[in-house]
Amino acid sequence: MLVAYMFDDIELAIKMVEKYLDLKNPFEGLVVGSEVIFLYGLTSFAQARKTKEAIWKNRAHEALKKVKKLAKDSPSNYQHKLLLLEAECAFISGRIKKATEKYELAVAMSKKNDFIQDQALSYELASKFYAEQRNEKKASHYYGKAHDLYLEWGATGKADHLRENSPF
Repeated sequence: MLVAYMFDDIELAIKMVEKYLDLKNPFEGLVVGSEVIFLYGLTSFAQARKTKEAIWKNRAHEALKKVKKLAKDSPSNYQHKLLLLEAECAFISGRIKKATEKYELAVAMSKKNDFIQDQALSYELASKFYAEQRNEKKASHYYGKAHDLYLEWGATGKADHLRENSPF
C-alpha cells in the first residue's frame, strides 16, 4: 500500500486498502492498522482531487475522524499525520490559508517527533499544493527538502522517483 502510494499509483493503493478493509481490520489496535487508515485518508484525498467525486471525499473524512481519535490518544505518534490529512482536506476544499497553515504544522510536528519519513511526505505534499498555487519558488524548495529527507531516510528509490518526476 505504502509503496503504491509513494510512487503515485493511487488506484493500486486504494485497491490494496480496500482489500485490507474487506478483511474487517485484522490489525485493528496495532500500528499497522492505524497506518492503513492514514494511507486510506491520503489516497482518498488524492483520488477526490483527481476525480472530484464525493465518495472519495467522504471516505477521506472517515479516515480523518479515525486519525483524529488516534492523535488524541497518542499525539506524539499521530498529531503530524492528522495535520497532514487536515492540510489535504483544506487543499481540496479550496481553503488556501488553512491548507498552508496545516502543511507547515505537519512538517514541523513530524520533525519534532522524529518521523523523518512523514516529514519528507509532508514536504512532498506541500510542494504539490504550492505548485498548484503557482508558487514555484516554494514548491521547488519543498520538493528539494522532500528529496533530501527521503535520501536521509534511506529511500533512494523514492528520492530518485521524486527527482525524475518533479515539474522543476
